[in-house]
Amino acid sequence: MKTHSSLLAFLVVFGLGMFASARASDYATNPSFNHPMAGLRPAKDFRGRYPTLTKSMRAGHVRSVTPENVVSYGHPSIGKYNNEIYWLVPVTFYTAGPDTSYQQISMDGRPLPYVSRARYSATQFSSVVYACVRGGRVEHWIYKLSKTPVR
Repeated sequence: MKTHSSLLAFLVVFGLGMFASARASDYATNPSFNHPMAGLRPAKDFRGRYPTLTKSMRAGHVRSVTPENVVSYGHPSIGKYNNEIYWLVPVTFYTAGPDTSYQQISMDGRPLPYVSRARYSATQFSSVVYACVRGGRVEHWIYKLSKTPVR
């Protein structure tokens, strides 16, 4: 009986010590923690994608980011947007550059085929956005640097 009591006391003390030593910064660095304000940490599937983000993209919450033009997903971290706490998941994706093609008109007014002035690789560049996830759903899509909403 004494060993059970001491084992139980040890587990209680060790468990409470672990709970008391958790800081707010540990929520972003330790994947086993779930933030009390932001909810569950977004989880990756076996392909390395986040199903929550893919579902939001397919639902049309954001038009410029699609699952087809996503290059990579980053690791979620805790952050603030509009004074609310979210899991911020960085998403790097390719965007189309400015349209450098032009169309010539023939002498009799017929349109000729489009001619591009730029190479295909030079007309794309990558952008990084954050998906603001709380409670298992994406609430906002924002650009990483400017923090403006993504359309």
